[in-house]
Amino acid sequence: MRIINRAKHRFSAWNRRRKLAFMRGYVEQHGLRTVIFVGTGGRRKPSAGMIEDGIAPLVRVIAGCDVQVRPYAFAPFVVCDGRALPFRDDAVDLVISNAVLEHVGDADDQLRFLAEHARVGRRWIATTPNRWFPVEAHTDAVFRHWSPRWRAAHSEVFTRLLTRRELLGLLPTPHARVRGRFWSATFTAHGPGAQADTTAQVPVTGQQVAGSARKSP
Repeated sequence: MRIINRAKHRFSAWNRRRKLAFMRGYVEQHGLRTVIFVGTGGRRKPSAGMIEDGIAPLVRVIAGCDVQVRPYAFAPFVVCDGRALPFRDDAVDLVISNAVLEHVGDADDQLRFLAEHARVGRRWIATTPNRWFPVEAHTDAVFRHWSPRWRAAHSEVFTRLLTRRELLGLLPTPHARVRGRFWSATFTAHGPGAQADTTAQVPVTGQQVAGSARKSP
């Protein structure tokens, strides 16, 4: 069991390094200079802050955000709901959330969460685990998370795991893209902000739900 757990942690760190490499390339490719991190979370694992730590040297960090006070190493920390960010339109070059989307609520909440990324950032990136990947990222369950009943019983851990098709249906701007195949461990959605993409979709109006945007461990 110790060997299996060690292998899982190594894979998780490798997966984060891959995400970080893409994000760093994205920042450089588009000449991005300012960033807001949404859902900074706690740092219960050594690799938990890898994304923030890897991006921060390349940009000016305007803020880190979460629904509760978290240990945070960079710019001002803002307690807020990711579905209603307290920033003006086009406030920064880039908004990033890493493994937060699966915690914010149902499909309508997730749509609003990504729409806020596109409103506040001139570009945005959001990652989330793949529901069809054999190992569930938060619990290390193998295959069991494919069962709707099992997922419902673990709603305190995550609210809605996504398939690639479901994530595509949440994209807030027509020119947004999803990186990752149906077998990938993680999906990375990214695209231009709503102001840059003038044909941006208006998010579906739904009941506002107060709640947390918890961070994956």
